[in-house]
Amino acid sequence: MKYLIVLVLLFNLNQCISFYAKEGVEKCFSDEVPSQTIVVIYHELMSEGVAKNEKRDMPKMIKDGITLNVYGPDSNIVKTAKTVEGKNKLSFTAKTMGRYKFCVIKPKQFWSVNEYKYSIKIQQGVDHNLQDAANKTHVESIKDRISALKNRTEDFISLQQLNREQEDKLTTQSIDISRRVTQTTILQIVVLLASGVYQIWSLKKFFKQRFLM
Repeated sequence: MKYLIVLVLLFNLNQCISFYAKEGVEKCFSDEVPSQTIVVIYHELMSEGVAKNEKRDMPKMIKDGITLNVYGPDSNIVKTAKTVEGKNKLSFTAKTMGRYKFCVIKPKQFWSVNEYKYSIKIQQGVDHNLQDAANKTHVESIKDRISALKNRTEDFISLQQLNREQEDKLTTQSIDISRRVTQTTILQIVVLLASGVYQIWSLKKFFKQRFLM
């Protein structure tokens, strides 16, 4: 009968299993896990505790929690966690293929409360889609950042190009203004020289006519 119960529990391992965890008694489940597979374990302390051979709630006295150990095919601990209260989640990636064992144990205490209602649900590969989605989200985020950086770079290049065009325009205008100022200055000098020459010629002519008279 004991082995039949174990087989039924193993058969329903991907479903939620609820049981009473006794203090000092380790309860184990096992399942075959392929290599490089993500395993997610949902474990929950569903009640504060009940007295042995009774079905009534007792005050919570579970400060050290219920320990969940995951053993690999080589019997070494792969992952461990403690359930103190409420719902919890534990995940790991199976590095090697083989039968993994999931064991729950509550250390023995001196008071009368020695059973705790506990639930566990083990699923394989359920986080692949979530991980892919997270990777896609991460990639999309990086793409958005790259796109934003590209847009900023293009805006910066456009601004530089605009500044360069404005500088070229200002330089051309400055050269044109300088050329016009130079031409105007030369013209003024020519006019002044011509005016001076004409005045000298007029004075010579005036004095020459006056002496002849």
